[in-house]
Amino acid sequence: MADDDAKKWLSCLGWGCLAILVISALGIGGCVAFFYKGGSAAHETASRYLEAVQAGEYETAFGTLGPEFTESRSLEEFVAFEQAAQVGMESCGEWRMSGTNFNRESGRSVALLTFQRMCGEGPVNVGLALEDSDGGWVIQDIRYNDPAGPVMQVCADCSAMVPPAANFCPVCGAAFGSAENGDEDVESPSP
Repeated sequence: MADDDAKKWLSCLGWGCLAILVISALGIGGCVAFFYKGGSAAHETASRYLEAVQAGEYETAFGTLGPEFTESRSLEEFVAFEQAAQVGMESCGEWRMSGTNFNRESGRSVALLTFQRMCGEGPVNVGLALEDSDGGWVIQDIRYNDPAGPVMQVCADCSAMVPPAANFCPVCGAAFGSAENGDEDVESPSP
């Protein structure tokens, strides 16, 4: 009788280990699929943006930008920004990806992608901050030749992506950086 109990226990242990292994494999596979799919789609958005800017199709490029970017700049301001950034890049090579960083915070997926382009005076770098918004990636920040690259804050109250220099969340009005600025009582701007 003791042998039967031992066999049942070992059988149960074996099935339990097998179940844990299967569940772990499915979880790891799901994470890999998420990052591969997310990485591929984010890269496609960034490439579409860079190609449109290079071709002078600024309205197409503007269409890949998210609300945090487009609500703070008009199309005309965006065109002026990109035209200024493109000065001296007429004879440069193609953009090549030089770095990728994906993160999931507060239920939001964000990606920081960096690209490099070789020019006569040396390399030109661009950093793009993207966010997965309603199933599609949008660009929220663009930085040319900035060694730190784009840096976006995520609002702890509403999870909106906030530009790095912002003192308040543009969506919900939550204060940012009061401890860093030394301001203990920071009031939210009135709507």
